[in-house]
Amino acid sequence: MFILNFEIKDISEQSILDAILICIPEEKRDDPLFKAGIDTKGNWALKMLKKYGCFVKVAYVGSKLVGLIQYEPIPRETVVEIDCIFVYPKSYQHKGIGKALLEALIEDMKKPKPYFNNKIPNALITYAFETPAGYPQNKFFEQMGFKRVREDDPFFLYYPLIENYKYVPRETKYKPQEEDKGKGLIFMNPNCPFCIDFTEKIKESIKEVADIPIRVINVFEEPEEVTKRGSVPFCTVNGKPIQTFFTDKENFQKEVKTAISASF
Repeated sequence: MFILNFEIKDISEQSILDAILICIPEEKRDDPLFKAGIDTKGNWALKMLKKYGCFVKVAYVGSKLVGLIQYEPIPRETVVEIDCIFVYPKSYQHKGIGKALLEALIEDMKKPKPYFNNKIPNALITYAFETPAGYPQNKFFEQMGFKRVREDDPFFLYYPLIENYKYVPRETKYKPQEEDKGKGLIFMNPNCPFCIDFTEKIKESIKEVADIPIRVINVFEEPEEVTKRGSVPFCTVNGKPIQTFFTDKENFQKEVKTAISASF
């Protein structure tokens, strides 16, 4: 039986670009929007590295980066959110790399962290979104010991690091500001190299059905804009959160038209 030899490391400034590029198809890397996304995530990553010391664990086969698990500490809840886990190319999938990355993160988070007042986090949390290929993420996480946050949602999961701990999310509603009236807001998270491409596609889709000014809020660079609005979706129009993701264009635009014609 062939055993793949790989090594798990904490990300460094030198490995940031490789960790970003692994997520982007080669044919997209020269696209201006993806170049902008690479730069945007790169700037975010350098600030995360300085702030937290580590926010990604990477897997290497020899000198080749073949996988990662990216996460973000949430000090106000004393939990760590897993953004994504990714192994590529496909020839390295189903070889135990993803499992080893997650196990390395779990072990690391059993140690006190300065950003949690030298305590360990209560739990790891994640939204195990569906992907078009590979083993379902939620099934993978559940096999690794994760539990459902809500019984009726198979994708929102947590892994307790404190005995008998049960994660209960802070329920906050979106609080529209007067300045949001008659405008579109896009809440862009720079933690993904697709962020600029997604943002431009959302703008285009809104503009097709609503002639309104659109503001992009970088949720990492402008946290005060997020805080004053409470829980924010990816997009709002006229102070109304848009629930349909932009890839479902027909229903997304239907929501946009409803929101712009509604009272504020």
